This record gives sequence, C-alpha cells and structure tokens, in this order.
Amino acid sequence: MLKKIPFRRIRWPGWVVLIIIGFSFVYGMAQLVDAIRCDPESEGSSPLGIDFKTESTDKDTYTMTIKAPVIEDSHINKPLKDWIKKEKKDFLKRVQENKKELGEGYRAHLIIQADSRKSTHDTYTIMFHSYQLVNDVRGKEQVKTFTLDVSEKKFVKLPDIMTTNGEMIQVIRTRLQGQPNVKMQEALKDPASWNWTLNGKALTLYFNDIEEAGPTRVEVPIHSILPYLDDKIAESLEVAKASIGVGEKYVALTFDDGPDPHVTPRILNVLNEHDVPATFFMLGSQAEKYPAVAKSVAEAGHEIGNHTDHHKDLTKIGREQMVQEILASRQKIIGATEEIPVILRPPYGAINRDVETIANDNGTSLVLWSVDSLDWKNKNAAAINSVVEKEIAPGAIILLHDVHSTTADALPTLLTTLEKEGYRFLTVSQLQSKLAAETASPFYGNMKKG
Repeated sequence: MLKKIPFRRIRWPGWVVLIIIGFSFVYGMAQLVDAIRCDPESEGSSPLGIDFKTESTDKDTYTMTIKAPVIEDSHINKPLKDWIKKEKKDFLKRVQENKKELGEGYRAHLIIQADSRKSTHDTYTIMFHSYQLVNDVRGKEQVKTFTLDVSEKKFVKLPDIMTTNGEMIQVIRTRLQGQPNVKMQEALKDPASWNWTLNGKALTLYFNDIEEAGPTRVEVPIHSILPYLDDKIAESLEVAKASIGVGEKYVALTFDDGPDPHVTPRILNVLNEHDVPATFFMLGSQAEKYPAVAKSVAEAGHEIGNHTDHHKDLTKIGREQMVQEILASRQKIIGATEEIPVILRPPYGAINRDVETIANDNGTSLVLWSVDSLDWKNKNAAAINSVVEKEIAPGAIILLHDVHSTTADALPTLLTTLEKEGYRFLTVSQLQSKLAAETASPFYGNMKKG
C-alpha cells in the first residue's frame, strides 16, 4: 500500500521537493496513459467523423482526466455517457473510502482514454481504457468496447454477428495459455458481455477482473472464426478480399513432418515468390529441435497445425499416450512459434473414436487430405507433379512434406502449373470455412504416409 507523503517531515528546501514531485507526477501519468492505450489505430478524429473531448478535474485528494467521444445522437451517446458515469462513481466512492489516506501530497487518479477504430464497412468500435489509482500500488485497469452498426444506428454485441455456441467458445478457450481459471470460465459463459474488436486479421477479446495485472487480452486469428461469422460480416471484412467466388477453383497446400532446417526454408522461399499461403502440420519434436525454423513459418503468415509429437499411429497406442502425443506437441509448437495450433492431422490419417474425442476435448479440428502427392514415396520432382496434376480438383487439400528435398524441387513447377489452370490457394481453415456448407470435415484421404 502506498503511504501519503508528509511534507512537514521533509527537510529539503521546499522548491526542490515540489520540482521532484511535479516531474514524477507528469512522467508517471504519461507512462500510465501510454501503458493503457493498447496501440489504438487512430488518434484525434475517429473514422466516424466524431471528435474527442478531454475534461480534467483537479482536487486536493484526486485528479480525473477523461477523454470521451462527442456524439450528437443522444440514443448512441447515452450508453457511452452512462459507462463513464459509472466509472466516475466507482472511483469517487473509492476516494471517499480512502479519504484518510489522501491529501498532503498523495492523491488518487482516474484516467479514461477513448479511441475509435473501423471493424467492417458498416461497423466501428469505440474503445475505452480506464485506469484508477486510489490507495494501492498497481491500480485498477478496465477495457470497455461499444461496437456501432452505422447503417442501423445501434450498438451490437458479439452474438449479433456470429454464432457463439459451445464449439466457438472452445476455439476461444484454445487461445488461452493453460487452463482457464474459475473467473475466466464464468466469463466465457456469457459472450454477450464480452469486450471485443474485429478486423480482417483477428477477433480480439478483453476480459476484465480475471487477473491482477490488468485486462486479459485474447487474440483469435480470423481464419479460426470465419465459420461462425455472419455471412454479411465475413464478406465485409478485409479478409474477404482474398475470398473465392462461387465457381472459382481453390485448393489448400499442406506440409507435414517438419520443420526441417534445410527443406522448410526452401519451401518458404517458393511460397513467398508466388504469394501463396499454406498450412504446416508440425511435429512437436521437430519444432522443439528447430525453433527458429518453426518461428519463420509463423512469421511468414502461414497456418500452423499439430501433427503430434513423434508421429506415432494414435490408434495403436493407449488413450493416455494419445493425450501426451497431442498435448506435448501442442506446447512445443506454441513455444517455438507463439501460435496455438487449432487443427490436428493424425499421423497416417489414422482416426478412431478416442482420437476424435481427444481432439474435440482440446478444441482442435481433425484435418486429413484429398490429394496425396506421394512425395514420401516417389522422391522425384516430376513424379510428384504428375500425381498432383492428375488428382487435383477444386476444393482439394494437397498432402506434401517439408522434409524431402525433392518436394522443394517440385514446388515451383507445381505452383506455376496450378496457377495457369486457374487455381487459387487458401489455408486449410480458410478452405474449410468456404466448403462448410458443402463438405463435412475432416477430409479423409488414403491412410498412407501422412
């Protein structure tokens, strides 16, 4: 607990004390404001054309600095003003409760910052960051978001624009490090209360009062939630620019068994040259052995999947070993890439009821393939291309391996050929979201090498 500063006990010249305290206060408040901004995407005027007004209150026992949006529409403005009013009321109540500790050089502080950011063509989010420092060391941080549908002039909650069933919540849960605590479990039950922002890259959630360090921020890649988004919203996001229209040909490239220090970088270079996204199903043991290579895959923007730890046939080992193979690999991949794999490809494509149950319990989708390049068998670039060209069809998931040099040899010609034939490329999750209405996952292929 911070203690008040009794000026009368300080023997230094008064002007020295005042300079030191004044500098410390200004610097400290600047740091606090910067710490709670959470990288706003805009400053000053918002994309909506509304302005922000800052009001300050300076009292003997507290200060308040509040930056709030100025909106003429009273219907829209009311919930924003009500939230600010609630924060002020809570702060002043705490000031009153601690009035004996305040004054004589120690004051409480309330800082509220606001910014506005675009979500879709028709929706904008107004985000508030509140910081209260009353009679403690850390202070209290809160994030509050209001998402406005401009066309209908009303605020929307997350369940208004996407399906928030148990399956979707499980996707959120997989983004959390470790098991959610009791407070988080409770928060996850009520999607309508979530604070969130959405853009073409990710859904970002902010959970207050879960941890002492401040709001818990959870970022979910857009490809993981596309199947749950309302079609109109999904189409209006920036990600829709890469979407494929009805009748167009699209496929997904997948690479298993890596990362490999020699082959994986070669494959990344070819994919970069062709501006093609892919999905890499990594072995945990390989990611642990070559973390820099694994990290480079994630940094290049490719999707990361789990291929177990040591490539064992899951249907031939006990349930406990299954769990170990999947979860140990998951943690190693997270450690190397800082990405949480939400899709799982069982080695050899071998699946039984236990595998499906364990995958579901851990929030992962099972993904196999529909075109086996046989690169693991025919270690010849021409043979690999011949197989794929013969079997390829719109909506295909192509099985390749980033551990064979001949696969890297074959890839430039393969991509060029498919591009000339009008094929476009998506990650597995993007492809599945497009085919959700037509094809049930997982995609089953020949149970061979995988």
